[in-house]
Amino acid sequence: MVQSTERHGVRRRGGLAFLSIVLAGVLLAAGCGQQDSGSDAESQQDHTTSDTNLLPEDVVVALDGVQNYFPEIERQTATSENSTAAGAPEATRMVIYEGGDGRRVTISVDRYPSPDAASTAFEQAIDKSEVVQGFVALPAPADVGDKAFAGAVTQGEDTHIGYGALDGTYVVGVTSAGYPATPENVDKLTGLTRDAVAKATTA
Repeated sequence: MVQSTERHGVRRRGGLAFLSIVLAGVLLAAGCGQQDSGSDAESQQDHTTSDTNLLPEDVVVALDGVQNYFPEIERQTATSENSTAAGAPEATRMVIYEGGDGRRVTISVDRYPSPDAASTAFEQAIDKSEVVQGFVALPAPADVGDKAFAGAVTQGEDTHIGYGALDGTYVVGVTSAGYPATPENVDKLTGLTRDAVAKATTA
């Protein structure tokens, strides 16, 4: 996979390269939060097409963990399987958190049957991102998983910042919507991504 890694500029643990392409699935689907939150009671329920492919919710950083970085986020509005996951994960989980002003933070965790399957899915998601318009690559977070990525997409007045990491059999994505890609917000998302990878892989 050396050629693919060089082509996409993936930062490996201890490496110096940056990811030049963002993951479309994380940025444009999960991160945008295009899921109706519905009533508070209904939105807190698990929504999935199969009970066998939904990871337990404790693999995802909880609300208070998100609030450590984004204190204006007030509640969890949805949780479900991650229907945008690349490849064929054996189980997934996506959680959307939202503030009163409509800003959102989304965390997704996809578990694959093997590290090779996870790595292949990670590369497939990167390939899909090549059709995304309006993205800007950001420095990939250092020392997060085996491979990491970062990028932002602005469409109109809406900006999504997406971070993700491959760690063993897991692909973890963390995305904000409604936040400008300032150094402060990028640093916050980097910290949350580290926490999200640690939570997913030790839960």
